[in-house]
Amino acid sequence: MSGSAGRLHTRAALARLLPAEHTPTPFALTDLFARDLDQYAEIIVGPGGHPAGFMTRGEGPEFTERGRVALEQLGLPEAALAHHDRLSELFEHRRAFLKIEWHVGDAGVEPMAACYFRRRPSVTTVADHLAAWGVSEKALALTYDVAGALEKASVHFVAAAFRPGQPVWHKLYFSQLVAPDTRDQVSARIARVFQRFRITGEALAHWRAHHDSMLPDGESSLFVSVSFSNQAIMPSFKIDYPDVPAHRVAAWLPAEQQARAVADAGDACALGGTKTVTFLGVRFQVDRVTPSLKYYCDVPVAEALPWRS
Repeated sequence: MSGSAGRLHTRAALARLLPAEHTPTPFALTDLFARDLDQYAEIIVGPGGHPAGFMTRGEGPEFTERGRVALEQLGLPEAALAHHDRLSELFEHRRAFLKIEWHVGDAGVEPMAACYFRRRPSVTTVADHLAAWGVSEKALALTYDVAGALEKASVHFVAAAFRPGQPVWHKLYFSQLVAPDTRDQVSARIARVFQRFRITGEALAHWRAHHDSMLPDGESSLFVSVSFSNQAIMPSFKIDYPDVPAHRVAAWLPAEQQARAVADAGDACALGGTKTVTFLGVRFQVDRVTPSLKYYCDVPVAEALPWRS
């Protein structure tokens, strides 16, 4: 593909998914990150095309500054800018990623941004920083419990999400290497996360019935993530499954929603130029049997820089 494939794919996807009157800022941000998107671009699509957004990655203080400019243009709180700066400095402006989404609702279009750092610090190091930032003892306990359940000594991605009028939400991603000889172990570990969130009964059975069919043959990596603010814990967790064909995503949903889900996943692949959903985000929530889905499709750019490996 041409050297501008990432930016052009991203711009075309946003033009397709967002109301025309709300595209000036998204288009301006694709221009701001043009060089980054041409090296790594990920199209993000939710059910029915909402939310819609993109992710890119970069290195160095210059990428950090572009991220700060983006957060300012999106009108995000000062606490978001300060935390983005804090994480960027902590992780030496290296292996940084920025995600921007627009959520379309009755009140209009609301932005959301998140920054990620793939530095694999130890769980203890992350917990120490979280404690220093004012995170509650309950959230710290969750961090240790989920890491223990997954048998992880490190955090693959340390991240944070920002929305207007909301506090910073910390996000931690734990990787799981899935291979023919580890599939059962990975399943057992994730089952312990379900138990930690008290997601049991029909919801747990639903996950067990479909988990294995989401995994590609051979070796791959999936990600389990949790989220919390300084005082509250999100009552859900997400599994990102790699390389899921569009027709398989429907397995998670009731029969009446399946055709729409397959169409949504197919549209996401078309927008990104991929054959499969690069990562299928499946969010499991307390007191809900049916999970929510989100589609992430990496644009096959000329000099791809994989972010989840």
